[in-house]
Amino acid sequence: MIARVYVYIFGRPSAQKINNVILQLALRGRGYNNCCDPKSTGEAIFIDLLAKTNPKLCIDIGANKGHYSETLLSKTKANIVAFEPLPKAFDALLKLKALHPNRFEAVNVGVGQKEDTLELFYGTEDSELASFSKEVKQVDYVGASNVNVMTVPVITLDSYYTRNLKGRFESLDLLKIDTEGFEYEVLMGAQQTILELKPKFIQIEYNWHQLFRTQSLKKLSELIVGYSAYQMLPYGSGLVKRDLNRPESNIYHYSNFVFVRDDLSLN
Repeated sequence: MIARVYVYIFGRPSAQKINNVILQLALRGRGYNNCCDPKSTGEAIFIDLLAKTNPKLCIDIGANKGHYSETLLSKTKANIVAFEPLPKAFDALLKLKALHPNRFEAVNVGVGQKEDTLELFYGTEDSELASFSKEVKQVDYVGASNVNVMTVPVITLDSYYTRNLKGRFESLDLLKIDTEGFEYEVLMGAQQTILELKPKFIQIEYNWHQLFRTQSLKKLSELIVGYSAYQMLPYGSGLVKRDLNRPESNIYHYSNFVFVRDDLSLN
């Protein structure tokens, strides 16, 4: 009944501005478009939750200047491996490594589906919007920023794992992927790592970028078998489980999702 009354009043062209305001507020409440500090994104409370599990190894793909890695280093005793292809952003990771030489490894490459060299589109030399994808330049703020290009080496997480981590670590606590629309390729190149190390948590940033790459969150989840999806809520509200078969769980707005291994409990 309430829905019928609402539609009768607001289901007309003159009311669409009001509907848009209500929609944007509802999206924020569901965990979308709450950028960019860790409290508003929900990452702060997730890292607190992760710290309680006493993590030993975390991987940060698309680390940029290392703010996320730095928080992991301060709140946990875990070893961190961070990947970042932009040279100036990587310089910040080297400074972090100097402070934590025994716990932090910085790798100046991109991560993708196969070993290759790819064009990286970027704006400032330490831009958080840099991407290997031409398609995401259709996102208006990305296209306005990513006007420069450089060629950088790309490896797979599986190749790095085989050469550097296998035998040293028997499990992985967190795999965090923030690659501005290149998440599918990263996951494709990480299948062996996921199978053998069985990460407790896999965090993925999901955004407008995937719309232009025709990648739903459901499609990404098909590369992460045996996990359930949780969306980060803002300002310390926690995580909420989402059914990725529902269209409202595949909205192309900025959000962070955590895939939790099915044998684990968040309680």
